[in-house]
Amino acid sequence: MRRTAQELAELAVPALADFVCVDLGESVLPDTTPLQRLATEPEPVRIPAFRRAGLASVHEGVPEARWHLNDAVFIRQASPFSHVVATGRTHYEPVIDFSPGSWLDHDPERAGLMRATGMHTLLIMPLKARGDVLGVTVFARTDNKEPFTRDDLMLAEELAARAALSLDNARRYTRERNTALALQRDLLPRVLSGGDALEVASRYLPSDVHEGVGGDWFDVIRLPDGGVALVVGDVTGHGINAAATMGRMRTAVRTLAYMGLRPHEVLTHLDQLIVRLAEEDDSPTDPTVATCLYALYDPATRRCLISRAGHPPPALLLPSGEVTFPDIPGGTPIGVGLGSFESLELELEPGTVLALYTDGLIETREDDLEAGMHRLGVALAAAPPPLERLCASVISSMLGGTPAEDDIALLVARTR
Repeated sequence: MRRTAQELAELAVPALADFVCVDLGESVLPDTTPLQRLATEPEPVRIPAFRRAGLASVHEGVPEARWHLNDAVFIRQASPFSHVVATGRTHYEPVIDFSPGSWLDHDPERAGLMRATGMHTLLIMPLKARGDVLGVTVFARTDNKEPFTRDDLMLAEELAARAALSLDNARRYTRERNTALALQRDLLPRVLSGGDALEVASRYLPSDVHEGVGGDWFDVIRLPDGGVALVVGDVTGHGINAAATMGRMRTAVRTLAYMGLRPHEVLTHLDQLIVRLAEEDDSPTDPTVATCLYALYDPATRRCLISRAGHPPPALLLPSGEVTFPDIPGGTPIGVGLGSFESLELELEPGTVLALYTDGLIETREDDLEAGMHRLGVALAAAPPPLERLCASVISSMLGGTPAEDDIALLVARTR
């Protein structure tokens, strides 16, 4: 949002104006500290006030600016700024009136700054989108001695309207993303424990590329018979719906796990449940499809049963340092309704690390899944032994300092 505001200012200088500032309200900049009333003002100032988000000038140092980037900006009640905010209409002053009795008479500090910098023509217009005033932008001329014309006014209003729409879209995206992130944080497990059977650690890394947070999830379920279930899944889509669906699936898997079902049975029942829920859902959204991997470890026998539903296979880091990817039948994604799943049984010696992950860890625009799995094997083999450090090292190696292209979930477990 700040970038859009700054782009508006830089686009208009010097093509249209010699000085431009863009001030946005708190609803558009939710990450800022709350604005407070100026205690030193001799008369009331209007709240809501703004925060400066864009600034440009033909002069170095922007001497025309009373407030600079990120500063709180306050406007007087008896001023064109207040009128623009209240009415949503532009203030057009082709020749600034400095005479006694004008609005600048009540704002001597601003008047003095405008005189000192040679400001002589002014446009104050709202940044308005979908009925909301998101902020105010000011266009002024100093070196250019021509006053703003009606054509200049129309051009400035077009620029402001386009910028306001972009700002509103960014505001809506930010709100939905923050809501989805909060929902997902509440739905994902906060404390993971494998008890005496497994040492576990995890990482979740949301991406900034898509429309919102995705439906990646993971869980560790300690069962009454001493076994431990490890689950990783990925719901298609992004946003609040994906996060909510993820929560429903996690709850369903926990319920099925406590029934003592084998992994392929858990996935079969989960597939049937999601299909049934989709049939009962009257919303026009796309059908829910998800991938999932379910592993059931028995510490008494050291045997691990694993099934997957269209999900990437797990990685095994052996005590020798070798990394393998067990050849587990792929199965169909959850929500398709075919329920075709198989289980593979492995025997895990003490100190073996089982790594479950979502495709965001291994898949990029340049690499397919096979190439990503190879890189993951190299990263696991080179990672330090403590699981928390192992998680951090693997993700750092896989991303290589670049932002994640998709959400990433990583769950690792070491047999005791």
